[in-house]
Amino acid sequence: MQDRKKILVLTPRFPYPVIGGDRLRIYYICRELAKEYDLTLLSLCESREEMEMDIPLDGVFSKIERVMLPKWKSYLNCLFSLPTNTPLQVAYYSSQAFKKKVDELLSKHDLALAHLIRTGHYLRDFDTPKVLEMTDAISMNYERVGAIEKSSGFKNLVYSVEQDRLKKYEQSIAHYFDLSVFVSQVDKDYLYPKNSEVRNKVLVCSNGVSFDALPCNYQPDGKTIVFIGNMTTVQNLDAARWFAKSVMPGLTKIGDYQFKVIGRIKEQVKNEFNRYANTIATGSVDSVAEAAAGAITGVCPMRLGAGVQNKVLEYMALGMPAITSSVGLEGIEAEVGKEILVADSVNEYINMIQEITNNIKYAEEIGYKGNQFVLKENTWSGKLKPLIEKINKLVL
Repeated sequence: MQDRKKILVLTPRFPYPVIGGDRLRIYYICRELAKEYDLTLLSLCESREEMEMDIPLDGVFSKIERVMLPKWKSYLNCLFSLPTNTPLQVAYYSSQAFKKKVDELLSKHDLALAHLIRTGHYLRDFDTPKVLEMTDAISMNYERVGAIEKSSGFKNLVYSVEQDRLKKYEQSIAHYFDLSVFVSQVDKDYLYPKNSEVRNKVLVCSNGVSFDALPCNYQPDGKTIVFIGNMTTVQNLDAARWFAKSVMPGLTKIGDYQFKVIGRIKEQVKNEFNRYANTIATGSVDSVAEAAAGAITGVCPMRLGAGVQNKVLEYMALGMPAITSSVGLEGIEAEVGKEILVADSVNEYINMIQEITNNIKYAEEIGYKGNQFVLKENTWSGKLKPLIEKINKLVL
């Protein structure tokens, strides 16, 4: 039997446990690749807990290498990069020990896959076939932050400084790779317009849904509205806070509605949300499906962010009507008004939620059609097939 070819996977964060957003995506990419290739994971870790964490016997990685990069070193990297053109997103994950490991391992592999631009620079000067899994146009998210937040806080200053050089970096890094990958056409078009030299080397390959953990069982209690997301990210925090402060006051005037925020959250922020009217933040949960049980709808009032919002796909998988903003709809090709609902203003959210509350058959129909959409269009295997085919050609 012929030996299987080998792929080296670089990640800026340890992908276990597999929770949320970018970790979920790279994990499922690797799970698909592991069906045909032997994978070596080389990952940066920011804590001893990650360095020593037991790995589940899931058969995804044949070998795992970990390199410690404590936060204080990452902060120092960012400080030193301020006078340069290197984006903080890249500087934060700079490690000589990691680079040494890449140099040591790469010659033993047939292809390298870098997760995010945070690890892409480690592969720039190698001739080995290489793929950059960019996921989102981060600079587009920064641009949206600047358009919404006009305050003079430190975080906004960082975003404004970072946005321009980050966009230039994202546009230039693709020249060094055989293939770059995004989850949404919007992100690709933002960075690589039709006259771009590298546009034909950029693939759009959306996210799938983990249906095993998200059974379709829509039994609404008529009052609970859920938001699922990692609340340590700027875009999720902005969305949930806007809904709690702007939409919930109007909803509570017309019914006994409750806003339930599900996902990882800092204690200080959790206490803040629990002080808002009819709002509760759960923090991390063992089962998203159980935590969301009884909800009449899942909302995604994103104003920031880029790529595909997994939370929208999760709502649809659970069989509940998903109400998303125009930003949250990006990359999701469901039919608006039949498979998914779109709202951008306070009144639009209030009116839609009131309508599905008063018309349960309508709510069930939207939820059912949304569920059928993701079952057909958003399996991980189906969504990642174009990427796997491209990689197969690169390692021939």
